[in-house]
Amino acid sequence: MRFIICGGADSGKNTLAGRLPCHSISLFDGQLVLLDASSKRAEVQGAGSPDSSSLADELNADQDQSDAALRLFSADAAVILVDASTGMLTLGRQHSQLISQLGIRKVILAINKMDLVAYSEEVFQRIVDGFRGFARQIGLEHFIAIPLSALHGGNIAEPGDSMPWHHGATLTACLESMEAGIPRDDVISAANAPASVADQFEATIIWMHDAPMLPGRPYLLKLGAQTAAATVTGIKYQVNAGSPERLAAKNLQNNAVGVCNISVDRPITFDAYKDNRDRGGFILIDRESNNAAGLGLLHFALRRAQNIYMQQVDVDKASRAESKGQKPCMLWFTGLSGSGKSTIANLVEKRLHAMGCHTYLLDGDNVRHGLNKDLGFTEADRVENIRRVAEVGKLMVDAGLIVLVAFISPFRSERRLARELLEEGEFFEIFVDVPLSIAEERDPKGLYRKARSGQLKNFTGIDSPYEAPQTPEIHLDTTSISPDQAAELVVAAIMHKTVRSEASIQTHHSTVGSGG
Repeated sequence: MRFIICGGADSGKNTLAGRLPCHSISLFDGQLVLLDASSKRAEVQGAGSPDSSSLADELNADQDQSDAALRLFSADAAVILVDASTGMLTLGRQHSQLISQLGIRKVILAINKMDLVAYSEEVFQRIVDGFRGFARQIGLEHFIAIPLSALHGGNIAEPGDSMPWHHGATLTACLESMEAGIPRDDVISAANAPASVADQFEATIIWMHDAPMLPGRPYLLKLGAQTAAATVTGIKYQVNAGSPERLAAKNLQNNAVGVCNISVDRPITFDAYKDNRDRGGFILIDRESNNAAGLGLLHFALRRAQNIYMQQVDVDKASRAESKGQKPCMLWFTGLSGSGKSTIANLVEKRLHAMGCHTYLLDGDNVRHGLNKDLGFTEADRVENIRRVAEVGKLMVDAGLIVLVAFISPFRSERRLARELLEEGEFFEIFVDVPLSIAEERDPKGLYRKARSGQLKNFTGIDSPYEAPQTPEIHLDTTSISPDQAAELVVAAIMHKTVRSEASIQTHHSTVGSGG
């Protein structure tokens, strides 16, 4: 049986863990510790600083955070540790709400440090009564309350002589009496009663990452043994901690809880979390760091997930590409404003067009006049801006075209999303590299000047970050080469790799040379 111990930095977790009949205990000053009672060992699932009050700190110090979050999901019971001298604090309420949201219903309220309040039954009962009202509000209808003195061992493994008024079980006996839950595994179902399968859901998401959760940003979703690429397609509302109030939200910040629509790239088997925690609870993993970013509780599949199917067509991408005599691909130009992206992309398209290639250029400014005219420049809007362009570009590649995309596209996660929409070898990331100081000197549109003066907010390189590509297919240093030279390098690189076969190039050149 697996259980978690929740408590603030001074609640006595370390002392309590040392008193439990477990071996090889290694603890930090974390706020959330997961103990494996069956194997008689303790595992640290968090190492926040002593004065930390963030749920994210509980998981983010672990090197394998996705594993830590899965272990948290698999807990059968929870011990909420409260310092008797201070009573239930905000952090304890946050832990309690998280336990309730995760569907853990075997809960022990352990009132520790009773020695600091002269083992007072009145103090113990006052804390229990106060928690009972709060617990009802968050859905924890039943819990067991135990007074403890971890320092002196009272009521942990043996009854405490100083608390004869407590007639209940010790903490160890209480834990040993609880039954363990069902282990996670793949899903097997009868042919005449198949498991529920869908690729779009409504879910509650508990966010635990410093970077906000943004609709449209790609994450990995891990549900039991299943892993899929996922995006949050919309936030319905944010839940206000400790109350039924619903708040409008465009993103979820660290420690926020929201009800969202989520989409995955392939159908997965599931149950509603309220019916089956193992097949209804998932974690969201940050694609860049591979760290757990949030916990999710599935409510139900969205109706459109079961009513919309891919229509099969006879004319496919291969036949469209063959009719054009080229291999379709996407050339993704990224870089700071003023780096020369649009200029170079335009020159590349002119050269490809002159060679008989079928192309289309999607430029950041031009797209914002139509398709993305409703978007601003907040981080959330930038994510959606790139998501839309990536999807449009995918359709154009499917049409057999060579698509050129010239966008600042400052975040690696969105460029990764665009890459993963295409087949292997169809995406070329082209980093148009220039130092910020030189980009500011160029400033062809006067944007840096406005950003520096405060007239332009969320401008990349000034008050919004740019995440440079780490391994682009093509790296152009525009401080040392001209736009024409850069365009020639791009054309040479893509012609050599994927765009057209040598035979078609020779045929085209001979046709041009003969005056055709």
